[in-house]
Amino acid sequence: MPATGEIIENRFTAWMDNPNDPTISNKIHAADGAKEYGFQAALVGGVTVYGWCVPTFLQAAGEGWLDHGWVEVNFRRPTYPGDEMTIRAIPQDDGSWGFLAEKQGGEVCIRGQFGLGDAPWIDMFELSKRLPADPPLEQREWLTLENAPVGQDLRTLPLNISADEAREIARKQLRDENPLFVGENPLMHPSTIARHMMSLLSYTVDYGKPSIHVSSHIQNLKRIPTGVPLAVTGHYVKAWADRHHYGAFDGDYLSADGTTEYARIRHTNIFKVAKKDE
Repeated sequence: MPATGEIIENRFTAWMDNPNDPTISNKIHAADGAKEYGFQAALVGGVTVYGWCVPTFLQAAGEGWLDHGWVEVNFRRPTYPGDEMTIRAIPQDDGSWGFLAEKQGGEVCIRGQFGLGDAPWIDMFELSKRLPADPPLEQREWLTLENAPVGQDLRTLPLNISADEAREIARKQLRDENPLFVGENPLMHPSTIARHMMSLLSYTVDYGKPSIHVSSHIQNLKRIPTGVPLAVTGHYVKAWADRHHYGAFDGDYLSADGTTEYARIRHTNIFKVAKKDE
């Protein structure tokens, strides 16, 4: 059945604390570094822009989206600090919502779809059940197309987001004052699921300075509390070249003992960005 309601439209202004910070580890998010790769300014992180879209998803689908909902987000064009963004959620005939985020002038930066229940692509995930979490490595190999661990499990990442950390992410990084994410017992913000996919990959290999977020397919299965030990398992699905070098890998957010599953995600990124003259 069709999604209920009218088109929802919200606005926000993209921002960064200091886009000229030369100490930023991923230099695509620093002005000088981004210009080396042909961009006009520092790129706002895809995970952050996705986080700014979450209030619209909750407005359309309700809190049930956190318990059993999904989203596919594709980053089409860069978002720069100062961009005036409009996000629209558009009801679809199948009960889902299409969405897009466009900047002043109508350039679409993000396009995707979200809904309640199981995603239409839920069966695509290739999940690892490698438990318990692994200890950190003293040295990690540099990721290339030739040694990408395609078809292999990644090392399992231990994760525990405290209430204070969750509030800081919501307030300082996203300017989101939703009591769900800043209250007395805050939940882990949905954007954190995508954010820590970078932590998952770098727990196995070193890579991508810079790197660029391309897309995420996220299946929420249960809202994630703070202060709870988690294990994030991973499986590397594929790697390919098309000017840039791309990789896609799946993550599974579990309780540390593996008895509770919170979310699944397929994360696609550029782990080697071609410079503008390459």
